[in-house]
Amino acid sequence: MKQPHKLWLRSLLIAAAVSVLTIVLNTLNVFEIFENKTYDLRMVNSAKYKLPCDEICLVCVDQESIDWAKENYNWSWPWPREAYARIIDFISAGNPKSLAFDILYTEPSVYGTEDDTALGDAEARSKKVIQTFFISENDYDEPLFPVEQIKENAAILGNITSKKDSDDIIRRARLNYEYNGTVYPALGLAPICLTEESIDYDSIPVLEDGTVLLRFTKSIDDYLPYSVKDIFESYEAWKNGEEGPLSPEDFEDLYVFTAYYAPGLFDICSTPISQVYPGVGIHMTNLDNYLTGTYIKKIPGYVNIIWLVVLALFAALIVALSETCFTRYAAVAIPAGLSGGLVLSIAVPVILFNFGYWILLIAPLSAFIISSLVNITFSLSAEGKQKRFIRSAFSQCLSKDVVNQIIDDSSSFTLGGKKFEMSAIFTDIQKFSAFSELLSAGELGCFLNFYLTKMSDIIIDEKGTIDKYEGDAIVALVGAPLKMDDHAKHACAAAVKMKKAELELNKDIVNYASNPKPSWMEDELYSAFKILVANNKTIFTRIGINSGEMIAGYFGSEKKKNYTMMGNNVNLASRLEGVNKQYHTNGILISQATRNLLDDDFVVRSLDKVRVVNINTPVQLYEVLDEKSCAKEELIAYASDWEKAMSLFTSRDYQSAKIALSELLKKNPSDGVAEYYIHLLDDYFLKGTYPQEKDNEGVAFNTEDGVFKLLQK
Repeated sequence: MKQPHKLWLRSLLIAAAVSVLTIVLNTLNVFEIFENKTYDLRMVNSAKYKLPCDEICLVCVDQESIDWAKENYNWSWPWPREAYARIIDFISAGNPKSLAFDILYTEPSVYGTEDDTALGDAEARSKKVIQTFFISENDYDEPLFPVEQIKENAAILGNITSKKDSDDIIRRARLNYEYNGTVYPALGLAPICLTEESIDYDSIPVLEDGTVLLRFTKSIDDYLPYSVKDIFESYEAWKNGEEGPLSPEDFEDLYVFTAYYAPGLFDICSTPISQVYPGVGIHMTNLDNYLTGTYIKKIPGYVNIIWLVVLALFAALIVALSETCFTRYAAVAIPAGLSGGLVLSIAVPVILFNFGYWILLIAPLSAFIISSLVNITFSLSAEGKQKRFIRSAFSQCLSKDVVNQIIDDSSSFTLGGKKFEMSAIFTDIQKFSAFSELLSAGELGCFLNFYLTKMSDIIIDEKGTIDKYEGDAIVALVGAPLKMDDHAKHACAAAVKMKKAELELNKDIVNYASNPKPSWMEDELYSAFKILVANNKTIFTRIGINSGEMIAGYFGSEKKKNYTMMGNNVNLASRLEGVNKQYHTNGILISQATRNLLDDDFVVRSLDKVRVVNINTPVQLYEVLDEKSCAKEELIAYASDWEKAMSLFTSRDYQSAKIALSELLKKNPSDGVAEYYIHLLDDYFLKGTYPQEKDNEGVAFNTEDGVFKLLQK
């Protein structure tokens, strides 16, 4: 018989021990990477509610401006600095508060000294121009200042050195920089130094390292954006006393930032709201936060500790209360109570962040989870009861294999992951937005359930585990938590079966829509089928697979603790799914790593190498066509002929390659990949030209090493 006072004492001691352990781990920065990720998620959420300061605007040197200047002024890139002098004269005539340039002029103009002088003279006339210089965070001895004419005539200089966290993401900014005894403001606060006597440091929540936490809007485009093209057009009209698209008065009392905004020109930063964020946005956000008083405020350390201890105690008390007062319903009360605590431990940091306060999420959440699990483990006295509890509590959110593993080894249910050699699968329905536009929410939900159930069953039958669903997309893994030597074969077999099931699904949809509704079918699903058929919509699934070392384990998210995977090899599988679109495949792309594990069990054809976004190493692509045991002889022969054609292509015998590919296309007119390569040969390679920017196929070619670089965003 349970003794209540011992249960309470045990629970309190566990909560205390867990609190101490979690505080120590947090002090050692064990949770830093996860805390940063949740910080970023909170920032993305709060950005929806952050209004931009209406005193700030952005003047963009965009591609449209570059093209216009080439056509009307015959200016090649880079522009003469006289161009920026015109921008200064026009905007300054409207009496802005400041005009900051996030553009470095560290080298003399290629157009001559007079060109630098023209820009310096415009600065002298304005008296409101802020120029930038750069000091490396790793080497304060060698700053990059503007050339003398520009430096001396600027009203003030601002530093553009970024303050990156350990994961290279910019979440904070410095207020100033000291160099050779002179204190220079950061570019974002330089306008304040120009318009006010001094920066009011007392109003800023400065951290111990002298930085401030930035609060971003959802996009840099939230600030008043102007194109330099419109300024150039307006400049000509203004000089002639005429009316143009813009007036200098449009910039009256504004803090103006001017920066490059054309592809390939602007400084790219990683921020919580975007991995591809223009650097000028950092400085604009810094000024915005100062003017509006919206810097993120970090909760004091002792408050974080109190919050952590409270959650650990809350978990312990829930278990103790359920065991002592609701013993009969403990199997229900404990999950219900802990679910409420889990929501609380996530909701409080998210809500506080929306009000501008950062309280730790991961360390307190970990304390809550660990305290919950340890108390639960001690509370379940019998092995059978423990198994029933775990199965009841977690079977709805974890795959069957994972639940069975937890039952066999309950100690495995801890935060963190293990390294596995496995395969990651990413799937997505092509042009699914077109489905969403046609169907109601109920119809779309029923249709997705119908599709995802069939596809998920195939993955599970091939010993895979569903990681998560993202709308119409499936993320799955094969080879964990149960180690599997032939994970790549199972992953590819699942992909092939999914594509075959897709054909049957499309036939079934037409068949169901053409006949009376079966008694078992929901009305909304039947309605969805009829709408899709009426609009000639069919399912086409793109699948990407990559194999290699990945991390798999339990990780906390905003909703629950999930068994999931992570690592660069996971990211590559995701990228490959999207690359299907570029190559017009039948839907299954795999990497070299996966191909190496397939032996001769599949009919596979090679494509070429690509360098996908955020992955520097070129990846050899392969398309899986069928399982060897199921393939027709014609397909096997076709794949063999394909390899010969690709050999000609990679050896740069482009004329022969086109002939070979054209013969293949005659045999299989629906082969989009062959048609794609013929297009590349006709438009580029046979002409001896190679695009340097993104073309409408989304690729650029590096002729030195034969690597194709995919310019996806």
